[in-house]
Amino acid sequence: MNDLPPVAGTLASGIDHPGYMTLNIYLPYCNYRCRECHNWEIAQGTFQELPVERLIWELENNFIIDMVVVTGGEPTLHRQKLINLVELIRQKRPDLLMRVDTNGSMPEGLRSLSDKVDGFAIDIKAPPFEREKYEYVVRTRFNADSLVESVKIASALPETIYRTVKYPWLSEEDIEKIREFVKIYGKGKPHFVNPFVQINSSFIL
Repeated sequence: MNDLPPVAGTLASGIDHPGYMTLNIYLPYCNYRCRECHNWEIAQGTFQELPVERLIWELENNFIIDMVVVTGGEPTLHRQKLINLVELIRQKRPDLLMRVDTNGSMPEGLRSLSDKVDGFAIDIKAPPFEREKYEYVVRTRFNADSLVESVKIASALPETIYRTVKYPWLSEEDIEKIREFVKIYGKGKPHFVNPFVQINSSFIL
């Protein structure tokens, strides 16, 4: 059990992947510090760890779900421990689809998972070839080449989706540039523009 990542919580959801009831598994920590992050406490490492036994019980007894979504935080930070978690889930519930959420900053992590999951959800925060705009959102250094590689890897899987929050500082032109980026590199996989909801936290400053 020590070879698994810490789990910050779980949540059953009917809105996280089109057409499926999901069990979301939240992993802590993130290499980005995005403005208006709704999971900012988990991202910065403030969480109460869920016992692995509780997670296993949930997997073995929740029969309304169709898919497991491993989210965060940034799951790919956990490297081999994330792979171990994915393999454990496959062992316990081979009937379920599986998706991993990511900011796309570490394509090597996606590559190591691409034969073990059914898809990824990649969050695209701003026009990827406008570094200043992207770094305004993520508040750290951004590498567009890494995102491009991640999008290409993810595009080969059937349940991959791409997402963008309609931040108030993104113009319609910015959204259109993101759509065009997904069209070119994402092989026609769905791109969703989600509404912006402001949070009240010092983490957003």
